[in-house]
Amino acid sequence: MDRLAQRARELALVEPDVEAHEQPWRALTAQERLNDLRRFITSGSLLEIGCATGELLAAASPAFDTRGVEADAQTSAAARARGLRCVTGTLFDAQLPSEQFDVALLYHVIEHLPSPVAAVRELRRLVKPGGWLVLEAPNIETIWFHLLGARWRQFIPDHLFFFAPATLTRLCEEHGFAVREVRAVGKAMSVRLFLSRLSRLNRPLAAVLTKLCRVVRMEDRTLHLKLGDVIRVYAQRR
Repeated sequence: MDRLAQRARELALVEPDVEAHEQPWRALTAQERLNDLRRFITSGSLLEIGCATGELLAAASPAFDTRGVEADAQTSAAARARGLRCVTGTLFDAQLPSEQFDVALLYHVIEHLPSPVAAVRELRRLVKPGGWLVLEAPNIETIWFHLLGARWRQFIPDHLFFFAPATLTRLCEEHGFAVREVRAVGKAMSVRLFLSRLSRLNRPLAAVLTKLCRVVRMEDRTLHLKLGDVIRVYAQRR
């Protein structure tokens, strides 16, 4: 069940020393996502697939009846330790009842799944008529892919599918959801994490900048990164 997380660690896609400092920025990202969601729905039952340690579930709990599903056993246990309802496993392992949720969220999950079609079909079963599906994923229709090719930051081994706005829209529309909005989104992160990600592209440059940031104590500054290569889709179940 924690295959993706283990694979990420094996490939050094996650640096524990860096990630350990990122909780404040994960909370910032969760709040941004929740604020954005509130443009469409402000209360009800909420399901997050790939909820990690539950930052968004915790932020949403005052207004929503929340439930999470997380494949990584250690991460899902951390969510439960916060008092959140979180099932360890996949969307299909959870065996949730039909038409239970007013909104289902998948932030950077759909591109990892072996069958996005099967997942969206299952989500249609779980979401109430008129309820919402939110998908966030890399956008391959970006200048960065054309400039960098295989060096684009989103090309990692466990991204099994890549979507453009049109293909993500079609995935929803062909399986019971009417797309209401598609737009590019960014993410809050520390300078520390940004430099960690930069090292995948240019390790010597990242090493120099990391040393400089440590000297001037900038590692904990916040960056609001919006490169135009991530899209968020809001779709409503017919």
